[in-house]
Amino acid sequence: MYEVFYNNAVGNLILVCAGAIPGYWVSVATIDTLGRKPIQFMGFTMLTILFIVIGFAFNHLSGHALLALYVLAQFFFNFGPNSTTFIVPGECFPTRYRSSSHGFSAASGKVGAIIAQCVFGPLRTRGAAKGATGKAANPWVNHIMQIFALFMLCGLLTTFLIPETKRKTLEELAGEVPGTDNYDPVMAGHSLKGDNSSNEETKVLEPAAGTEKMV
Repeated sequence: MYEVFYNNAVGNLILVCAGAIPGYWVSVATIDTLGRKPIQFMGFTMLTILFIVIGFAFNHLSGHALLALYVLAQFFFNFGPNSTTFIVPGECFPTRYRSSSHGFSAASGKVGAIIAQCVFGPLRTRGAAKGATGKAANPWVNHIMQIFALFMLCGLLTTFLIPETKRKTLEELAGEVPGTDNYDPVMAGHSLKGDNSSNEETKVLEPAAGTEKMV
């Protein structure tokens, strides 16, 4: 049992250090130069290709080839949607709805993770013979990879719907800065007829005729 836990721990560390951590750091280095949207689009594109290769060639790939493809998938997960789908929701929503909308976005991601574990985890062993080992113990893995490729393609298509938030302040993204393309006087708290709030307030504060001004 000790050897099983040790091998799992070492294997996961190798995968994370080889793929996930470099992907995160490349995202950090390029997120404000390439932009959120291009990184997400590129990540979903590469993941679609990688999952198609793994799914349709699974039974013809060696263990080393599968490992290399999995490390690449980890890299493009993190140099891609794993980073951008957390950053963009925190920036693109209007100020008054930002925290709630970001919460809904994060919750949606967690629901997806739960579905993946509860549905696709047991599905991978469908049709496996009792006591089978290796690829024979997971006969449905190739079909799961094909389904994941379809999900990555859907993510690629929905990327066209998000705004680019690169090098923009939260106020600019919310349309609260005059002179920007998406400026919205309502969101900025200004009157559509012009900013007459100060004049109106002055009129309200004017004392009625025949009364003394109060200091």
